Amino acid sequence: MLRVIYQEDQITIVYDTMWNGTRVMAENIAQGIKQADPKVNLKLYNLAKSDRNDVMTEIFKSKAIVVGSPTINRGVLTSIAGMLEEVKGLKFRNKKAAVFGCYGWSGESVKVIQAQLGAAGFQVADDGLRCLWNPDADSIANCVAYGKKLARLLK
Repeated sequence: MLRVIYQEDQITIVYDTMWNGTRVMAENIAQGIKQADPKVNLKLYNLAKSDRNDVMTEIFKSKAIVVGSPTINRGVLTSIAGMLEEVKGLKFRNKKAAVFGCYGWSGESVKVIQAQLGAAGFQVADDGLRCLWNPDADSIANCVAYGKKLARLLK
């Protein structure tokens, strides 16, 4: 069986947010990636406001994805859970991934997403980035630094 693997020099960031903390993280991670690799095509999607088919098309085209969700009920937002289930069914190959998210108490979203992406065949680049509550100035700086790190890890 011949398996076609397609990748452009693109990283797609997909997130959903509850109180905008994960959005702030996503935007600053994106800023860090672009600072470290200005040539990479970077797509940023708030899944709650984006067409899921468009997002899946961009994931197909990407060499890597970065997925974020706040922790809700020791898991992830339902939009992200549904997207992860679709990604698993599509059986993408030779793609890398990273994860981020905000939390208030327990913070399981990063590990939940990592496990789902691993089960879907993605190579998870690291342990992810978590932020307690909404990002403050230090957390925002950490997000930019994480984006710069991801630009190297997701090559």
